[in-house]
Amino acid sequence: MDRIRQIGQWLDRLLDHYVVLCLFAALFILSFTGAGNIVVTGLLGLLLCAAGLMQGSVKVDLWILLPLLIYNLFGFASSCAAHGNTVAGYAAIQLIFPVLYLLAACLQKEELQWLRRMCAGWAAAVAFAGIVWFAYRAVWQGTAGRLGGILGNANALGIFLVLGWFMWKECEAEKEEREGAWQCLEPLILAGLALTLSMGSFLSMAAGIAVLLWEKGRHASLRETFFHAVCMLARVGLGVALGIFLYLAAARTDFPQSCLLVFLYILLAALCWPGLGRLLEQCEGLAVGISGMGMLLALVVIAIRPSAAATFSERLEMIQNGLKYITVNPFLGVGPYRWRILNLYDSDKYFNTYHIHNVFVHVAVELGFFAMGMLLIITLRCFLKKKHPAQYACAAAFLFHSMMDTGFFYPAIVALAMLAAGEAGERGSAVRAAVTRLIFGVSGVMFAWNLWCYSRLG
Repeated sequence: MDRIRQIGQWLDRLLDHYVVLCLFAALFILSFTGAGNIVVTGLLGLLLCAAGLMQGSVKVDLWILLPLLIYNLFGFASSCAAHGNTVAGYAAIQLIFPVLYLLAACLQKEELQWLRRMCAGWAAAVAFAGIVWFAYRAVWQGTAGRLGGILGNANALGIFLVLGWFMWKECEAEKEEREGAWQCLEPLILAGLALTLSMGSFLSMAAGIAVLLWEKGRHASLRETFFHAVCMLARVGLGVALGIFLYLAAARTDFPQSCLLVFLYILLAALCWPGLGRLLEQCEGLAVGISGMGMLLALVVIAIRPSAAATFSERLEMIQNGLKYITVNPFLGVGPYRWRILNLYDSDKYFNTYHIHNVFVHVAVELGFFAMGMLLIITLRCFLKKKHPAQYACAAAFLFHSMMDTGFFYPAIVALAMLAAGEAGERGSAVRAAVTRLIFGVSGVMFAWNLWCYSRLG
């Protein structure tokens, strides 16, 4: 009976923090929708709005919330102008972003810490599931391609895991997470990232790490910063190397079953990872040597994907093509998903993709300059606010990736970035309960309207 009573008390405490559960459930569900699904997002949005209607006043950064809302308004207006409805574009899916942001602001600091640990753990679970699936395909199906995982796209999974790693780093900074099982998650995330072979994600991670080291250097001596850097890079290099070895064993040998040995080695490395971290901190020479080997690892990755340079060149051509249409309709743009059609019939190369691989150019082309301006305001605000170094790093990595890929149009990636770089509603401008509920109420009506329109059009 005592055991049952303890479980009941634990469930009661858990339900007291139902907003945390709702936000984590949102990330979990969105992870399976790829670039978005109106029905799933609409139903999920209704659930989040219902939870939001039960909240009171909240402190929120209006320089982020208001631009998010205005961005969505222009998205709906552009969709109506180009397609005659609100569901043909991506505003119906991206409406969930301001709802997530406002609901996350309702959390207390401790609740946000719990949520981040859950999200980082989910990123590790996604990586581990991907590693298992990769090994299964290699051994029993004889195929070993780039890992797309549950997001269905290797580049999208890559930046998802990069953001998950930075969230893991933020949680690691907490004293209670420096030892034990939490450390075992890092090699899984890094090995999963390696299997994506996403050059854009690797470069984004490098940009985020540079921000971390810059922040470290502002508060520590040059020597301390240097050894902090080599310890971090040694761990990253070893974790990525595990994934690269798994890929090579499966794809570049005549005996793909050998990848099972590497898979078991990854599990063993995860168990021993806490001890490895302590060893690197004690043996500075070893950390320097291992981090130096990362340069060779970079050459191996480039050799595995020699087409990466051509892909980068193609993306530059894509951006140049998009710039041709940027002034066609500066106010509302050419309309969501219209650039692909324009590109099909113009004299330039046809890129066969729905999104220009630069979020600002794409939004300016399809939604207009005002929508792009809202994104610029949000971006500047994220870097002007005082935050944890890992939050700056996460924002930098996401921004870098958005400048050359399409992660912004994957709801799960944006949701993870918002939860990683956001903060509890303890600072900012106070928003009265009536206004908060009005925003959630109107958003709920829009989700319901979009579901109804989608059912009629379908």
